[in-house]
Amino acid sequence: MAEPLREDDPTRVGPYRLEGRLGGGGMGRVYLGRSPGGLRVAVKVVRPELAEDAGFRHRFAQEVRAARRVGGFHTAQVVAADTDAPRPWLATAYIPGPSLHEAVERFGPLPAAAVALTGAGLAEGLAAVHARDLVHRDLKPANVLLAHDGPRLIDFGIARALDTASATVSRTLLGTPAFMSPEQARGQAAGPPSDVFSLGGVLAYAATGRGPFGTGPAHALLYRVTSEEPDLTGVPEELVGLIGACLAKDPGARPAVAALTGDFAALAGPAAPGGARTGWLPEDVTEVIRRCETLVMTAPVRGRTPRKGWFARRRGASGATGAAPAAGTGPRRGGTRLEVANLGGTELVVVIDGAAVGAVEAGAQESFPLAPGEHTLQARAAGGATALRRLTLEPGGTARAAFEAPGGGTAPHHVETAVFTPSRGAAVAGATGRFTAGSTGLGAGVGAAMGAFFFVSDMLSGQGGLNEYGWAGIFIAAPAVAVIVGVLFGAGGILFGALSGLSETRGGAARDPRHRLALDATRLSFRRGAEGAALHVAWAGVERVGLVEDPRGAALVVWYAPGRTPPAGAERLDGGAVVCRLREVGAAGASQRRRLRAALRWFAGRRYAQADA
Repeated sequence: MAEPLREDDPTRVGPYRLEGRLGGGGMGRVYLGRSPGGLRVAVKVVRPELAEDAGFRHRFAQEVRAARRVGGFHTAQVVAADTDAPRPWLATAYIPGPSLHEAVERFGPLPAAAVALTGAGLAEGLAAVHARDLVHRDLKPANVLLAHDGPRLIDFGIARALDTASATVSRTLLGTPAFMSPEQARGQAAGPPSDVFSLGGVLAYAATGRGPFGTGPAHALLYRVTSEEPDLTGVPEELVGLIGACLAKDPGARPAVAALTGDFAALAGPAAPGGARTGWLPEDVTEVIRRCETLVMTAPVRGRTPRKGWFARRRGASGATGAAPAAGTGPRRGGTRLEVANLGGTELVVVIDGAAVGAVEAGAQESFPLAPGEHTLQARAAGGATALRRLTLEPGGTARAAFEAPGGGTAPHHVETAVFTPSRGAAVAGATGRFTAGSTGLGAGVGAAMGAFFFVSDMLSGQGGLNEYGWAGIFIAAPAVAVIVGVLFGAGGILFGALSGLSETRGGAARDPRHRLALDATRLSFRRGAEGAALHVAWAGVERVGLVEDPRGAALVVWYAPGRTPPAGAERLDGGAVVCRLREVGAAGASQRRRLRAALRWFAGRRYAQADA
């Protein structure tokens, strides 16, 4: 669903009045627009820096011409474009419904029949694309929308006309590694069979909730795509054969899309009279589609209760679905509202003036209308609720609050600064990894104490050293036992420390428990170790911030605003300056990376590039 427009967003593009934000990516921002005749459209507006690139403008114009040549029921139709505008734009039909990625991420894998129908619809869409001598080249779950009457193929952002592709373009690495064909991964020319391979990967994801070549750095994914067999564990038995055929390494061995349309349709079972297929998706997903279709018929997003994310749920105090106004709230006046961010991994319920007004999913943000005046705010989770917070809003004002519920029955807490540092376990491992002569000394000391214990016990028992050797045993047995045991413990201490050190430094810089990354409303800060110099980067001096993956792992990267320079000696990556590697601050794992992304969205705002690693 669309978010409200922000102050820096345009209100009109070409003939279309913009009503909200739908999302964004590497090329630009996508808005929900309305035509003069009242029809809804999705308007993609190119980023300003790309609009100044003559080469990009030329490629964008080619892509628009290519997309206009595509027909077919299972594609989003291009309705208008202006490639010569100060900021080029492209308008397509608006499809009310979630993406396949969002649906699977929220509700889990689709049933076999729904996967088969998705395959049939996408194969039909690809047939329309290929009939115009085009190749999509970026078929992935995020580029598949689920509508009430079937899937839709969207975003021909990197499609290229086969008859106009130059040798240079055909060798350009385009696409998403997890769903890329082997020929794309090798930088070779990609024809229609490349889209068939990607289709197999998308359907495997729909059936299992994961890609057939796993996850990880781009170079690892590309290696698996080109050299390893796909993992189809969990794919329904009746679909394994067709999906496996799509994922053949040899392009010539993959089936044609025309044949796939019929084969997948047959596996889906008979359609209703007249060929209609209603209720083809699980009820949870269907309910989201109904909600999206209802919004299409309602008033513009501007001035209404903003809702972020396809799956934002509204519950009243009774738990029933629907927006329940809080006590003391009323119609919005001048945009007066409360913005709430959930930086944790557990859904939060927002309580205003004692009444639950909605839920904020993990990693998401929501906006709630509020009447001017004083209010109390709480965030609740399974583990309890935060303390009451008082809010005072002037007409047209905005209050902002971020919360985090770590999970495991822990009550949420208010967050003013998001801090990332290796976990306690990682910190202990990092400390043991820095082994020195102290490990040997500790082991030898423990060994000597044990040796003395053995000797004294032996002497008091009336046997051993004193009886057999006389008092000389005191000077022989005790030191001997102490040295032997001490050497063993010392060697063990060194070995344990060495192994810990290797485990912590594997893949790059060690995770020092004193590394600390902090984000707040004004800046981000990073300190490497207790004695390292701190790096402070004010958001005002940042043009863009994001996560970038390379062979050394994911990194937090900032692109400084014009006139600002990165620190001397800063590592450069994709034109930006590396702040830190995520593993250094314990954010390399999936849950902590989600938390970091949520914090960047909240604190960095529009500077955060969401199409990142």
